[in-house]
Amino acid sequence: MRIGIVNDSALAVTALRRALALDATLEIAWIAGDGEEAVRMAATQTPDLILMDLLMPVMDGVEATRRIMAESPCAIVVVTMDLGRNANQVFDAMGHGAIDAVDTPTLTDSDTKLAAGPLLRKIRNIARLLGGRAQAPHPLAAATKTPTAPRLVAIGASAGGPAALATLLGALPADFGAAVVAVQHVDEAFAQGMAEWLDAQCQLPVRLARAGEVP
Repeated sequence: MRIGIVNDSALAVTALRRALALDATLEIAWIAGDGEEAVRMAATQTPDLILMDLLMPVMDGVEATRRIMAESPCAIVVVTMDLGRNANQVFDAMGHGAIDAVDTPTLTDSDTKLAAGPLLRKIRNIARLLGGRAQAPHPLAAATKTPTAPRLVAIGASAGGPAALATLLGALPADFGAAVVAVQHVDEAFAQGMAEWLDAQCQLPVRLARAGEVP
């Protein structure tokens, strides 16, 4: 897998290099120091995956993600310091097409493999998504009884889900006639931030589910 790194911090780039070096199947295609340079690099050397920082000079990661997905689309993962503190920007980037987010691995951790673990797991999951083929779902048997339970729409999402959820939920009217439950694979650090971000995109109120509640 060919990977582009977008980060203005030399320390962060070094940490990412060390993390990626732990997996022989990963190749660094290029490194950009800001979003504008990343847009140019992606147009001429589109990688399989971009590791995108958020806070950079010239052009930030949100705008760079928007431009790349419009002009030279490829998989983008937000990799930045303190995801929780930057939750709004994380979900803005996801709204433009970034498919996941993870904290930047640190150089201070004595165990490089442990520090790199979360990032490498996400990259491997994305590699499986990019390499897999969608399978047709099995047909469901026709319902034989009239349902009596409250009407409920259940949605499951993984990588790339936040942008799809924003599009889907944003299209529902305020008087939609069923409760909606969305299960999204997301780091706990910014689950609340995602709910607030989706709430701002939708006519329906969006919040984190509480244990034991029913529609």
